[in-house]
Amino acid sequence: MRSRYVDIDDLSEDFRDLLADEPEIAQDFQRKYELSWLYHDSALEGVVLTGLEMAMALANQPVAEATAVSLYREVQNAKSAIDYVRSEAAGKKLRVNLTVIKKIYETLGAGIEGKSAAEYRKDIPLHRAYFHEIAPPARIPFLLGKLVDFCDSSEFRGLHPIQKASRVSHAFMQVYPFTENSGRVARLLANQVLLHHGYLPCIIHATDRQRYYESLRGPEAVLRELMLDALENALANADKFVRSAMELRAKKAAR
Repeated sequence: MRSRYVDIDDLSEDFRDLLADEPEIAQDFQRKYELSWLYHDSALEGVVLTGLEMAMALANQPVAEATAVSLYREVQNAKSAIDYVRSEAAGKKLRVNLTVIKKIYETLGAGIEGKSAAEYRKDIPLHRAYFHEIAPPARIPFLLGKLVDFCDSSEFRGLHPIQKASRVSHAFMQVYPFTENSGRVARLLANQVLLHHGYLPCIIHATDRQRYYESLRGPEAVLRELMLDALENALANADKFVRSAMELRAKKAAR
């Protein structure tokens, strides 16, 4: 496991250096990477979007159907939540606290009835996408408080960033504080940690949806393994994207 951390650290540093020398390509890469992030994160929640639907939503194009209006709002909110997480990650100190958690939730649910207020669930919903054991409602405030205290501890600070991200996400999902969007919040918190430490956001692909669900039933190390695989895959594809763009530019310049 230690060698995988070192490999990802080295690849991440090389990729940051590559992007620093290519600002235009870097901007295009980030835009496309975020589209992939939005697509796959929605798919983990069972919402499959087309490229056209995402483009229309992000462009805030008017639609008539009520279902499309709701769907587009969720896409726009998800993008706003990514922007918020990026701004938090850019801070000098990593903040994983109740203020941040509630702000992410409220951003995801802004303008959507029943999802806009960060209120803890009062029951254990029978019909939900996730089937792992979750905390009884009465334990939510205590367990969530325990999690944010851990995130401010010397033990947490001593962990590798990928360990931090997986610990936060896994522990949050065992609490599952909100009836809606707990999964999205958990993954955004994990990516806030990764972004703060200079890593690419971890995108768990739709094809790994069942593996992701199963990882929440087991110990945190199972989710961490999935995240390591996702980060390695992301870095390999990101490097290919940038180098292909550089080659294409060179060919155009040579004509």
